[in-house]
Amino acid sequence: MHEEYCFLDLLGERIFAGHHRPTLPASQAVVMCHPLGEEKLWSHRVFVSLARELAAAGIAVLRFDFRGEGDSDRPFERSDFESRIQDTCLAVDTVRALNPTVDKVTLIGLRLGASVAAAAAARRSDVGRLVLWDPVLDGAAYMQTVLRLNLMFQMAIHQRVVTNREALAAQLAAGGSVNIEGYQLAEPLFAQVSDFRMDQTLQNYAGEIVLVPIIQGEMPAPPGILALANGLDRCRVEVAREDAFWREIKTFYQCAPELTRITCQSLQN
Repeated sequence: MHEEYCFLDLLGERIFAGHHRPTLPASQAVVMCHPLGEEKLWSHRVFVSLARELAAAGIAVLRFDFRGEGDSDRPFERSDFESRIQDTCLAVDTVRALNPTVDKVTLIGLRLGASVAAAAAARRSDVGRLVLWDPVLDGAAYMQTVLRLNLMFQMAIHQRVVTNREALAAQLAAGGSVNIEGYQLAEPLFAQVSDFRMDQTLQNYAGEIVLVPIIQGEMPAPPGILALANGLDRCRVEVAREDAFWREIKTFYQCAPELTRITCQSLQN
């Protein structure tokens, strides 16, 4: 197994990528789509660990940073949902070019990265499988939780909310930005993600879908996930019992054993 790091070019902008190449020619490849902002930071080690395990098992893997995040070009506030879809499509083209023996590509995404993966797959005919970890199903509801992070920051600094969610949304609509854990969220990303619906997106995708809600304790799968799966062909739900490793928690997640097991089994089918 070999690891190679490079920059991909997309219209003059650089996208940082890590290619995990198996020792023997691969017939299968995976592209991994990371979540948003600080969630990318906390989940990074799990992504790396899984990529290495898959490459050791003979599967080619490409990890990459969306433009506006990590080591890729573009300020965060100038990135949006559409640019992330474009980056993912380039990553699929790249992993196929680097591994010409590949006949099946799987997209794996976490949280908002799962939404990006689904949207990218719906535009292509060469993505045979989606493995969606704790996916965002309703973009509008998700962006309201993102704005809530700013409200929590206001409470920590001022002991009260100075600017409520409606005012923050108006600030974005007027061309301003909102600080979310050190990232400047701008209107294009907010609006485009708010328009996203997983159920509508997956209606345009004909491949296999594995929905993997990540749940702490013995709670059942969320009703929204089950309802989504019931409305789709070639879709199943696999619950992973893990901590929310994409947040700042006490436990350091070197890897996510249950999530890794489910994902590896899904790739064997």
